[in-house]
Amino acid sequence: MKFRTILLPFLSVFLVSACSEDVAKNQAAAPLPQVSTAPAVLKSIVSSQDFVGVTEPKEDVTIQARVTGYLIKQAVPDGARVSEGDLLFELDKDTLEAEVSKATAKKAADQAALDETTRNYKRGKELIVKGSISQAQMDQLLSKKLQAEAAIKSSQAALKTANLNLSYSSIYSPIDGVMSQSAVSIGDSITPATILANVVLSDPMYVSFQVSERELFAYRERRKKELLEDENAPEGLAKLKFSTGTIYDKSGNFDFVDNRIDQNTGTIKVRAAFENSDGFILPGQHVTVIVEGGKPKEVLLVPYKSIQEDQAGKFLLVLGNDKTVEKRSVNTGAVDGINIVITEGIKEGEQVIVDGLQKVRVGAKAEGSVAQMPDATY
Repeated sequence: MKFRTILLPFLSVFLVSACSEDVAKNQAAAPLPQVSTAPAVLKSIVSSQDFVGVTEPKEDVTIQARVTGYLIKQAVPDGARVSEGDLLFELDKDTLEAEVSKATAKKAADQAALDETTRNYKRGKELIVKGSISQAQMDQLLSKKLQAEAAIKSSQAALKTANLNLSYSSIYSPIDGVMSQSAVSIGDSITPATILANVVLSDPMYVSFQVSERELFAYRERRKKELLEDENAPEGLAKLKFSTGTIYDKSGNFDFVDNRIDQNTGTIKVRAAFENSDGFILPGQHVTVIVEGGKPKEVLLVPYKSIQEDQAGKFLLVLGNDKTVEKRSVNTGAVDGINIVITEGIKEGEQVIVDGLQKVRVGAKAEGSVAQMPDATY
């Protein structure tokens, strides 16, 4: 019995040691987690900044009638490209033509009256010299002549107005552009308050966005410094990114900065113009304006997807040469496509974990393979 009591502790120690050895062997045999990495690389880029903008056509004209009448014709289909001077709509002309005829007749009658009063006035000037008529009679002749002259001027104006109204029954495009869907139908009664359609000219297409007061003056100071260093330093360019992430293939030029800061928002309106001959950009789109400026400079880039953040700030997980995962706190700069600028925290060539971040922990080891990134840098 005593022998059995002494043997049990030794047996327990043996079994625990055996189990520990098995666990260690199993741990040693377990494969390392697989992660994808990308090197931090130096690249020469132009500094850029993103702003939210809205596209605006160069011209946006509301088409309205200038006279009253029934719509009898729409000369171009909805959505058609039109040129300045193209016929868009026609109104019924019968009433307007009648007004022209009426004004023409009135002008003829007033002209006849003026001719008569003019003859009488000339005859009166001859008779008053001979004493055949009194001065009072002469004054009456002059008054009738002046009244006739005023009447002919009034009838001439009325005829001109009637002819203009008749011409307004044909409604033409005031600009080159694209016509919207018509807001009226054939047979509708049209008045000068009726909106028929609108025509927009969208080449170039404007993109307006708001810039803070601080950003505006920082840009001006930077531009001033650039020109002092190089009087031929290129001006900033604008690029356009759509909601799909697609970058427009043509760059824009800044053509307008508003003349005052909005006191409510502390921002100022800036506008860029983009060539849009194919009509690819549509008015009213919400887009991102990428403002590029300054000379290219070398910066350190890593894939944007590798950036993580906790309460202490932004950090990266780096896979060391000994396959150990390290945490690096970093400071970031501008975004460059799928990459982001790192201003402090890592060095060129260090391998940043891009995929498999959830598989690893700091201080543990991992097996890395270089990721195939879309950007040519990687």
